[in-house]
This record gives sequence, structure tokens and C-alpha cells, in this order.
Amino acid sequence: MQDSFSELVERAQAIACPGRSVPLLPDATLCSAAAPSGPVGELSEPTVCLVLQGVKEVAVGAQSVRYEPGACFVGSVVLPVTSRIVTASSARPYMAISLALHHREIADLLAEVGTSAPEPSGGYAIGPAPAGLPEACLRLLALSRVPEDGPVMGPLIRKEILYRLLKGEQAGVLHQIVAADPKARQLRRTLSWMRDNLDQSVPIQDMANCAGMSEASFRRHFRATTGMSPLQYQKMLRLQEARRLLLAGTEVSRAAFAVGYESASQFSREYSRTFGHPPSREGRPGQQRPAELQAD
Repeated sequence: MQDSFSELVERAQAIACPGRSVPLLPDATLCSAAAPSGPVGELSEPTVCLVLQGVKEVAVGAQSVRYEPGACFVGSVVLPVTSRIVTASSARPYMAISLALHHREIADLLAEVGTSAPEPSGGYAIGPAPAGLPEACLRLLALSRVPEDGPVMGPLIRKEILYRLLKGEQAGVLHQIVAADPKARQLRRTLSWMRDNLDQSVPIQDMANCAGMSEASFRRHFRATTGMSPLQYQKMLRLQEARRLLLAGTEVSRAAFAVGYESASQFSREYSRTFGHPPSREGRPGQQRPAELQAD
């Protein structure tokens, strides 16, 4: 496996474009950066991420996760995270392959292979790359040299990557995406509602009622899935959407009120704690955007 991983890193570096994402397939990209970065807020969609080189730290709620070469992250729900690249250089850039996860293709694969569901898992997991995954990713990168093979071979390679993950430590998270548990479905619906209604403040009890749970059960399931409390999750969603607005040129006070803050000073304090600088620094003329936020 070590030889194939080394070859994978070499192939990736040959096609990487530091600071930008290189598309490999629809919903599959090679991301890279040639220098460390400050904290960047982002919404992590259900995805697989295999780190090839460099180091990245990601904060999910109060927990900090360190991505090192060979680490494989799998997430089953939308998570507001704050990340920063710790180790990267022009000679050895940070590189990672990411693959979006879709309910239908995972459900079809589970029906085909007939694997039983493992023990209940949270909304994300990180561990060593399962056996066979580096080889499958090598085949994914090889498509860049023969683009006409993509429409036929791409879906087969995606399927192999998911199959390898079902054999690894992250299998429980994949099962969560198609879980039949009504509580899991209701919780995912609540997460989606929170994301679409950032300007509204809803009592936790009302959220619990919407999910069909007691408040205590809702809090417990929410933290087990996202790694944070409902209020922490909502706050991170709001701050990240506010940052997007600021980078687009929105005034600080307007951005704060647009995402539900009634106090601009409270917004500024929480923004500074999360991103390491006040919101007034965002979107200034001539200020360079972080590489992770630059358009492809």
C-alpha cells in the first residue's frame, strides 16, 4: 500500500494547481495549496476527503481534527467547520482528493453488496485510508490523461472508492447517509431547515418537536451527529454565511442582521473569536481572498 500511496502523491503533484481545485470527475476534485493558511470557515457537505500531502486542521465544534497524509475523512451531514492548512510549501504543497457523497449511489451500492449496518456512528469519522483506496484513486487521477474514458470509467471508479470505504473504519458514516432510522431522517431535516433559515431564532424545544424528540434526546442526537450543540451549529452557520456576504462587499452591520444577529457588537466579537480578525477586515479593496475561497 505504501508504494501505491507514494505513486499517488507523485501523480497528484504532476497535475495539481496550488490554490485552485482541479476537477477529476463531476463532484470529484484534487485540491492543493502551496502555503499555510489562516482559519477559513466553510460548509462541509457529505464528502470523502483523502489527504495526500501536507497537514490540515479542521475544527468541528469544540473538537479539532488533524488531517495528515494517508488520513481519510468521511462526513454524512452538512457540517460548519473552520479549517486551516498547517503544512504546505511550493515544493511540497498540501494536496487532497475529495469526492461528494450522494444518497442514491450509496443506497444502490449497499443494496448490491448486502453489507449489514455497523454500530451507530456520528456524522463524521476520520481514520487510515482503507486497503485498496489509494489504488482506486490512482485510477481516478489517470482519467485526466484520457478524458474520453471519464464517462465510462468514472462511475466505475467512484463505485470502487465507495466500496473500499464500506470495508474500512468509516463504513458506519456511509450507512448513516441512507439510515432508515426516523430520528436520523428528522434530524437531517432539522439541519437543512436551520441552514435555510439563518435569520430566525427558534427555541431548542421547537426544534426538538420538529424532529419528534424530547429536548434532552434531541440535544444528545444532535451532538452525536454534528459534534456540537444546536446553538453552536447555528452560530457557525451564521458566521460563515456572514463571511460570504462580507467578501461579496456587504456592510458589516447588514451582514450581521441578515444572519439573525440583533447586536453588531456581539457579531463582531464572535466573528473575531472564530476567524481571528474583525469582520471589518473582510472585503477591503485589494485584500487577497484565501486560496480556498478563490473561484476555480
